[in-house]
Amino acid sequence: MKNVTNYLSEKRILFFPAGPSKRQVIGSLIAALDLKDPTAALKAVLLREEQGSTIIAPGLALPHGRIEGITRVEAAVGICSSGVHDPHGGGELIRVYVLFLGPADNMKENLFFLASVSTLFQKKGFLDKLCKLASPQGVLHAIRQVEK
Repeated sequence: MKNVTNYLSEKRILFFPAGPSKRQVIGSLIAALDLKDPTAALKAVLLREEQGSTIIAPGLALPHGRIEGITRVEAAVGICSSGVHDPHGGGELIRVYVLFLGPADNMKENLFFLASVSTLFQKKGFLDKLCKLASPQGVLHAIRQVEK
C-alpha cells in the first residue's frame, strides 16, 4: 500500500490562521494541487460535501471528489490549530483537512488512499501533534515517522 507521503509535497501542506471558512480551506487546498481544471475539482468536492459529512474523527475531515482527467490521487493537507467551523460537524471544530481528488475511473486507488489516511490517524495523539507543528517539512517528517 502506498504511503500518504507519496501524494504530498511541502507545497501541498498549508497552514491557516484562525478564522477561515471551510470553503476557503478547500479552495486553497485545491489551488495547491496544480490541476488543469481547479473549478471542476472544487465543484466535485463541494458536491460531495453536500451529500454528507466527510469528518472521520474528532477534528479531522477528508473532503474529496472524483474527477476526470487525472490518473492518480492528488492530495493536500490543511492545518488550522484553532479549528474551522463545519456546518455538518455538530459543533466540532476541524483542525486537520486531508483533501484528495481521485481519478473518476479508478475507485480502487481512492479507497487505498482513504485506508492509508485512516491508518495514519489511528495513532493516538497524532492529530494533536500535527497541530503543534509550524512547517510543511515538520508535517511530512511526522507523517513519515508514523508510516515507518
